[in-house]
Amino acid sequence: MSATNVTHPDERVFRVHLEGGPFQSGVDRGRWRLIAITWPYVVIAVSAAVREGAPAEYALRFDCVNYPNAAPTARFWDAENDRPLPLGQRPWGTGRIALAFRVDWKGDQCLYLPCDREALSGHDGWRTQYPWMIWHASSDITLYLWILYDLLHSRDYTGIRGA
Repeated sequence: MSATNVTHPDERVFRVHLEGGPFQSGVDRGRWRLIAITWPYVVIAVSAAVREGAPAEYALRFDCVNYPNAAPTARFWDAENDRPLPLGQRPWGTGRIALAFRVDWKGDQCLYLPCDREALSGHDGWRTQYPWMIWHASSDITLYLWILYDLLHSRDYTGIRGA
């Protein structure tokens, strides 16, 4: 489906971003891939560093309502069964991973990242502390994807929670 046949203006912008260089460059390099779009929900898999017993990628379900004026919010997703990824199958680690993928804050409703719509709410200090991770109306989905890719390829990433 081309962006011109889409009825939601926010979905039309999103699809234009998918066709753009930054998203396609990540696809070409195996960093991420689009799984599905059921607007306003989008499922994208992000590759992860090789860790024993862990998958090569993790799917995330993004809620992209009012994209790109509002930041998306994401949660780990079991794309095969179309449900939230069970806790024991989620990525885990130390440092930045333990903080970003924590579940003691809003459960599995969103990730604890400055680029996430739900997480940013109530964390105004993040705007000055992490300005490169803050969503702006001129941002596109690759801002969020690059942050996830970086986390899942960091030394802090140790594999899955249940390992």
